Amino acid sequence: MGSSTPVANADNTTVFKHLIQFNPSSQLPIKLSGNHNFTTWKAQIAMLLHGHDLYGHLDGSTPSPPTTVTINNRETPNSEYKDWFRQDTLIQNALMASVDATIASTVAFAANSKSAWDQLHTSFANKSQTRIFSLRHHLSRVTKDTKSIAEYLREIRSLSDELATGSLVANEELVVKILSGLGPEFREISAAIRAPISPISYEILLDKLLDHEIFLKHEDLKKTTTQVTTAVAQCVTNSSPTPRNNRRPPNNNNWRTPNRQSNQNANPHWRNFPNQSVQPPRVRYQLCDRFGHTTNVCRSHSLSSGFN
Repeated sequence: MGSSTPVANADNTTVFKHLIQFNPSSQLPIKLSGNHNFTTWKAQIAMLLHGHDLYGHLDGSTPSPPTTVTINNRETPNSEYKDWFRQDTLIQNALMASVDATIASTVAFAANSKSAWDQLHTSFANKSQTRIFSLRHHLSRVTKDTKSIAEYLREIRSLSDELATGSLVANEELVVKILSGLGPEFREISAAIRAPISPISYEILLDKLLDHEIFLKHEDLKKTTTQVTTAVAQCVTNSSPTPRNNRRPPNNNNWRTPNRQSNQNANPHWRNFPNQSVQPPRVRYQLCDRFGHTTNVCRSHSLSSGFN
C-alpha cells in the first residue's frame, strides 16, 4: 500500500513523491523473538524492502538528506528530507511491528530505521551464529534409524531450511548427508545414486528413496508370508493322529485291589466285566441276602448243602 504526496521542487514545479506503507500482519508474519529466529526474520525484512527498493534505509546507502536547503539565499526546509523522514519512519514502524513486545523498545527508541536495524544486529546476530553452529551439528548427527523415509527427509529438510538464511546448505552437501544417514538396507540404492556424474536434485532423490522403501516393505511381507506358511505346515504335521495299530492298550487296572483281584479270579461273573475303571455291579445272593457274591462262593449255601 502506498500514498502520493505533492512536493514542490527547487523550480517550484509540483511533483508527486510516492510513500510505501506496510501491512506487517500479512507481509511480515515472522516475529523476531530472539537469536534462534533472527536470520529468518532478517531475510523476511530484507526481501520486503528490496522489493520496494527501500533497503538503502537499513544499510545506509540511502542516507538522510539535509534538513534545509538554500533557495534564493534563504534557508528553507528541505522537502526531500521530509519525504525521506516519512518513509524512514514507516520502515521503522514496520520493524517494531515485526518484533516481540520484549524487543520493541529497542526499535522504538532508535533515532531512525538504520539505527534500529544496527542495534538488533548487535543484540542477536552474534548469538545467531551460535544457533547456526548448533543446527549444523544437529544436521550432521541425524540418521534414519527407525524413521520412515518421509520422516527422515522431513527432519533434514527442516534443518536445512532453517540454515538457509544464515548458512546455506548446498544441494550436493544435502544429498551426501541424506545418503550417509541411511541404514545398510539402502546400501545398493545409495551406491546407484552416487554413481552418475551429474548431481541429483532433492526431489528426485526423495522419489527414488520412497520407491526403494516400498520395495523393501514388499520383500519383508513376502518373507513373513513364507515363514507363516512353513510354521502352519509344521504344526499340521505334528498334530496328525497316530495309526491305531500303534496304540497301546489303556491301563485300567488302577481301580483294582488285591482282594478284588482274588474275587475276580474266583467269581466267573466278575470275569465277564472288562478291565475298566468303573465299579462292578453289586450282586445279592437270595439265600443269605448278602451282597458281593453268588451261589458258588456262598458259605451259607455250602453249609446248607453239607448239612443236607
